[in-house]
Amino acid sequence: MRWFLWFVLVIALITGALYGVGRFLLPNNLEVVRETTVERPRAAVFAMINDLRIAKEWSPFYARDPDADYSFSGEPGSGQSMRWSSNVREVGAGRMSIVNSSENEEVEAIIEIGERATLNSRQELRRVETGTHVQWRVTAQCADTWINVPCRYMNLVMRGMVQTELDNGLARLKTLAEQLPNVDFEGLNPMFDTVEPQSFVYSTVETSTSDQAEIDRAEAIGLDQVRRFMTEYNLTQAGPLVRVVTDFDANSGRMSFRVGYPFSGPTPLTVVGVQLGQTPSGEAMHVLVEGSRTQVRTAYLQMNAYLQAHRVPLRENGLPWEVVHQQATPEGGQTRIEIFMPLQ
Repeated sequence: MRWFLWFVLVIALITGALYGVGRFLLPNNLEVVRETTVERPRAAVFAMINDLRIAKEWSPFYARDPDADYSFSGEPGSGQSMRWSSNVREVGAGRMSIVNSSENEEVEAIIEIGERATLNSRQELRRVETGTHVQWRVTAQCADTWINVPCRYMNLVMRGMVQTELDNGLARLKTLAEQLPNVDFEGLNPMFDTVEPQSFVYSTVETSTSDQAEIDRAEAIGLDQVRRFMTEYNLTQAGPLVRVVTDFDANSGRMSFRVGYPFSGPTPLTVVGVQLGQTPSGEAMHVLVEGSRTQVRTAYLQMNAYLQAHRVPLRENGLPWEVVHQQATPEGGQTRIEIFMPLQ
């Protein structure tokens, strides 16, 4: 009987010691901070963090089980949530919700891993010379209940696990982001609308993709045909000049496009030298560019980079078109052009 009493006393002493160490020496909070530098502009990195449909691609959980079931609700940014369920024990089931989003700067989220843990996530982006510095901070706090002391011991185990998960996630984020175009589209502010078609009289021209003088000459010839036709048939111009790219071959350096005007009035029965049709329509992303012709070329690069970073698909075989509100001359002047990209 005495040995049993000694056994109980030893167990009580050990339990008390463990409780005292846990309660008064171990931290109540878990905090893990990991960092990396992505050699891409921060707008591209932010696009991959702020949309959970994209974020799952670099999630360490996704790497372990790409076949897990995912469901999403809400638009990118604050309020969006993602649920997942996997038969892989390390992945399990859980939910991630974005609670705060500051454009191109930070994303805060809550991660609920089944019944095991609730973590607070904060990802901060900062411009650096080589691209974007990403800091990922994950924190958790033990509840002030009977579970408090066991939770503090669990934090010791979880710290290393969370650190490994964050390192793996940041490595995947870096790899995927650096496959995107190295083009900074911060401040692009694109708009998304459904565009209605208009009756369109146009001439098709073929020209260089880069020789602006040749492009101007070809367009001038085409527009001269269009204007003469509109005068002959009393057609009224119903909108700004429209250019519609029909073919673009970077390898040969040649392209073709339609150039003309929306019109109102009876549709001519006879067409010579020009063609009749409709302007492009449907879902489109568009931006308004005001400045030099160089800025127009830059806008095309930014729009393509934006679409790739946000995983926005172009319409199959879809090519861009322009609405020219103000045309610069070869001698200079201000250009005011709206560029449209057709979307699925």
